[in-house]
Amino acid sequence: MTSSQDLQVLSDKIAIQELLNEYCLRLEVNDFEEWLKLFTEDAVYEVYGRKLEGHAAIRDMLSKAPHGIHFGGPWRITVDGDMAETIQSYSFEADEPKYSNTGWYHRTAVRTPNGWRFSYARVQFHKRASKPAPAAAAS
Repeated sequence: MTSSQDLQVLSDKIAIQELLNEYCLRLEVNDFEEWLKLFTEDAVYEVYGRKLEGHAAIRDMLSKAPHGIHFGGPWRITVDGDMAETIQSYSFEADEPKYSNTGWYHRTAVRTPNGWRFSYARVQFHKRASKPAPAAAAS
């Protein structure tokens, strides 16, 4: 890569990192429509075994989701021209503890005239063991 290509990739990664950060923050401190602006109009969002296509479907389901605090964890961003694949771990502490969960966000971001936006998102929940493994017998 040339140094100008390196600078472009670095600039893109910073912009996408800001997009990842805004994902969690806008859910909590902005209104839902501000969060939805992070997605392309035709975005696909997969969660709870459902595939939501477009802003209307995403709004219909996720605007009713439980409230709480999202903690975005480490992320990986792979930029390929005007598209990027990302993965980020997260922890969600819901106001009602039964809705708390952890896992990973798998997202595709695309360059648009308005900056980077998500065109695809999939939530992969971490499955916790229902009960602890038995302790080894003492010898």
